Amino acid sequence: MVEPKERTPHRLDGNGYTLQSKGDEVPLYSLDLKASEWAALDWLREHDAAHTFVKVTPDDLAADIHTNATTARKALSRLVAMKLVLKPSPRASAYQLTPRRYWEGAGSTQATAIKRLDPPRIAPDEKATTRARTAKAKADAVKRVETQAEPMTPRPRRAAGEAANR
Repeated sequence: MVEPKERTPHRLDGNGYTLQSKGDEVPLYSLDLKASEWAALDWLREHDAAHTFVKVTPDDLAADIHTNATTARKALSRLVAMKLVLKPSPRASAYQLTPRRYWEGAGSTQATAIKRLDPPRIAPDEKATTRARTAKAKADAVKRVETQAEPMTPRPRRAAGEAANR
């Protein structure tokens, strides 16, 4: 007989938690993100950009993620273009992680924020779609080669009692 385990109540330490939304969103691994883009996402998450806009310049971000300002600027602009990061206006230097993908706090407040902000769906850019097309083309080529291979000729059948080495 199996003994029931004692239940432990779950408590938060007051820092909140990060939900990574699931659903019809594009998985992050399929977007072909560079290391600087992953670092920018992590930096924004660690600086409370999951629930509010955070002001940061590419120079400040570059110093924190150990890269140059140009790379940080390109990383932020690609994340904004793919809609993983929201920007209140084109000239603003404030960024927020899209609540469709990241949120800190309860799920009900995430739903409220999504209604309030109405963030756009995450959209793969040309780099991400090219990678997917290339992988599909390789798989199709392998399949085509396998189906076009010459079929092996079957061995002739032997009559009953006939030896194999004749």
